[in-house]
Amino acid sequence: MELTWEAGDSWFERTYAVENDDNQTVETLGSQPTLNELRKIERQYGDPTERLDLWQAGLLCADCSSEINDRFAANPAGEILCWDCAMDTDSTTQNGLRVNTDPTKSVMSESHLHTKSLCDHVINVATGCRHGCEFCYVPTTPAIDNRDGMLTDQADVNDPQIDWGSYLLYRDDLPERLHQVLENRDPSERKQTKRGRGIVMLSSGTDCYQDRRTAQITRGVVTELITHDIPVRILSRSPALVRDIDLFRVAGDRITVGSSIPSFEAPLVKAMEPNASPPIKRWEALDQLQQAGVPVFVSMSPTYPTMDEDDFHELLSYFRALGEIVVFHEPINPRGKNFQQCLEAASDSGYDEVAAELQQMRDDRQYWVEYALEQLNTVQQVATRFDGLHVHSWPDDELIRSTSGQLQSKLKAMQQAVSPESFGPIKPESQSSQSELLESHQSFQQLI
Repeated sequence: MELTWEAGDSWFERTYAVENDDNQTVETLGSQPTLNELRKIERQYGDPTERLDLWQAGLLCADCSSEINDRFAANPAGEILCWDCAMDTDSTTQNGLRVNTDPTKSVMSESHLHTKSLCDHVINVATGCRHGCEFCYVPTTPAIDNRDGMLTDQADVNDPQIDWGSYLLYRDDLPERLHQVLENRDPSERKQTKRGRGIVMLSSGTDCYQDRRTAQITRGVVTELITHDIPVRILSRSPALVRDIDLFRVAGDRITVGSSIPSFEAPLVKAMEPNASPPIKRWEALDQLQQAGVPVFVSMSPTYPTMDEDDFHELLSYFRALGEIVVFHEPINPRGKNFQQCLEAASDSGYDEVAAELQQMRDDRQYWVEYALEQLNTVQQVATRFDGLHVHSWPDDELIRSTSGQLQSKLKAMQQAVSPESFGPIKPESQSSQSELLESHQSFQQLI
């Protein structure tokens, strides 16, 4: 596909159209096509991996009418802006969310998430996230914490942690920029570790399907990655994952698509993830994906302190119904402002028992250590009831430091394991390190 144009009475009066590979016009557009119109056309016509390259395509800035030959963005109405005009645009409030353009230069960043066997690289399609999850660690990371000035300028953010869920800065031209990076960079220069396997993850810092605009950016990014034969992991809390089934099927075993489902107790999840979709809707999206032949996974984290063996049995039985699947698990960890927000959210929502447990974890670190060990062990025990279900538990560094001897060795081995997912023809060997931590006659009080 290609975006074409014809001049009117002057050079800056243009009428646009989209032509297919046979030079046939498939869509006639007006004089100022919106970004939404162009991204929709990408999905509507041709092969799922085809993409309109909007750089040097003859588009004119909606504000200053200059021709766009480099970076661009869009305003809330979808009108395309040159980079100078985009950077001069103030944030706009839409349904209580402050939106604007993200000026970030980076495209694909190396990541430490290989330590969790998730990826070696991350791509984030925006800064901020409308879900506003109380436990989210992202506002404490350098990507947010070190950019106070930018967030103030672009979205009037006073406190990135407290304001989390109220601002979103889009990276509209990310597919075009990624194309340039992948075309010009030697593939051998990309980081590839044993646990990360060269995987690129969308998104570690925001939900890549949280709304139509982020989903459109995501589709373009995934198209570029699979076209360049790069393995992809997608994680989202949104049922909108299913919009790109056609693209995921083309990717085959070079992609895995997952959702975060820590519990099916919808009111509690709502308290902790106020603007995210209900957990059963996420499960239904994964079910639709796996029925279409798309590899799926689940992030069961962070799990709550009041969850018991029956809760985990229910969760894992639902996950096993999705087919042979990997479930990533991590217990909640009491640290930072976000943990205090979790405690307050549980209390405000009437979950007094959850709030009391969280408070005790904060007051008594040893209490958290015993809770986390018990929960990791219970999940692994329950997982043995389901053939084809692989729980990949990840113990926190601080948890490991709080133990010693055989228990500490088991936790280190669990942390360093490679998830059993296949990316391409090679499947990792099964590892016994993801297993129960205790023998039946032992207790954690004895081992800690």
